[in-house]
Amino acid sequence: MHIDPQIGVLRGDTAAQRAMSEAVVQIVAECRKDAGLAPVLRDLEAYGSGARLDDCPALTGLFANGGAAMRVIAPLVGRLVEVHRACPLAQLAFRHQSRPGFHFLQLAGKGRAALGLALHDDQAVQDASTVATFPDSEWDEIVLAGAADIALLEIRGERRDHAVIDSRCRTIGAGDRLSFAGAAKSRMVRRVHGRLLTLRLTRIAPRPRPTRQYDLATGRLVHRASGDRHESRDEMMMALLGRMRRKDAAPVLAALTRSGSDHLRWQALRECVALDSAAGFAALDRIATDPTDDLAPEAGALRARLVEAHPQLARWEPAPCPA
Repeated sequence: MHIDPQIGVLRGDTAAQRAMSEAVVQIVAECRKDAGLAPVLRDLEAYGSGARLDDCPALTGLFANGGAAMRVIAPLVGRLVEVHRACPLAQLAFRHQSRPGFHFLQLAGKGRAALGLALHDDQAVQDASTVATFPDSEWDEIVLAGAADIALLEIRGERRDHAVIDSRCRTIGAGDRLSFAGAAKSRMVRRVHGRLLTLRLTRIAPRPRPTRQYDLATGRLVHRASGDRHESRDEMMMALLGRMRRKDAAPVLAALTRSGSDHLRWQALRECVALDSAAGFAALDRIATDPTDDLAPEAGALRARLVEAHPQLARWEPAPCPA
């Protein structure tokens, strides 16, 4: 492994590390008190707590036009650039993510809402993506700079593992705004003309439906994940327990099949069946025989397949399985 000499020196200099970290934190704190940004952050907190966007004037004004957004965001970005020129190895005091062709910097997050800068560039493989993502959220986005060809997507019909998706193409540039809400609408960047910089405001639903990904060519569901960050955390923990073969976790997983969203309950059921056949099959049978449970049809079908493939499971059934 090659370690840059500057980083090597910094590894042993905790005082310098602390100084850089404190410098970034101080700049961010000062910027959040700025006369332009402070009202926006107060409105973001209200919006994240459930207020209507129309009742948040500072936040609404931010998306009125590109000029308004630039006047509020530019001072923050300028100060961050200054501190990073002085301390190039300082870590950002924001959540951020990067992948080829896309970079996102979350400026603030309050409750269910988040505000950030999104940058698409032409390093991404053009027109390569064939999978569309549909989160259950409200989405407002204004273009600050650049241009791109995008597809506006809407699910017109959804049945089990397939969906009918309507797609409309358009070109967006500086000052253009996109707004949509719900789990049936989304957008996809098809081609970037140089770079596309947007200011993005999102708010997840109070009880979000699972986020789904569909193959645009066939409408086939390729992935489903919980739209709730807390459930996503629980889902990852369940998967980890399963990979660790923690059979002692089966009672906990069986209990998780009794409450929560259908998505989380189903994931708990799958992991429970895989860890402990007896505990998992008992939970599966309980769900399959409850006519008031939304998961009953899927659970019944799974139970029938399991009994057909493994007849010994039938001895754990309170009543004979039709299979």
